[in-house]
Amino acid sequence: ILDPDYASEEQEILKRITANIQRLGGRIVRFDDWSQRKLAYSIRKKDKGHYFYIVLEMENEKVPALDKFYRTYEPVLRHMLVRIDRKKKPMERPPEQVIFDEFEGEYA
Repeated sequence: ILDPDYASEEQEILKRITANIQRLGGRIVRFDDWSQRKLAYSIRKKDKGHYFYIVLEMENEKVPALDKFYRTYEPVLRHMLVRIDRKKKPMERPPEQVIFDEFEGEYA
């Protein structure tokens, strides 16, 4: 999740992120832009963040270096590195936020 205050520099930030993955010997398999969304809770006094979903292949020994990069890179509000079983299908884009009108009627 990227800090929305860096929106004007987003392309340069993404280039740096992908270059770092490649520098560590990783290969990007999938890169999805999930757009800017409201955060479930504030992070560094921000209520919104720009979500990206990256599936990559990388040697296990290099993952701590990638984690440190994300933790120390200012534009990154939050990140999560998860090991995926190759036999399982990667997650699809999340559904758009659904807003329900106030329910009218009786409960069963």
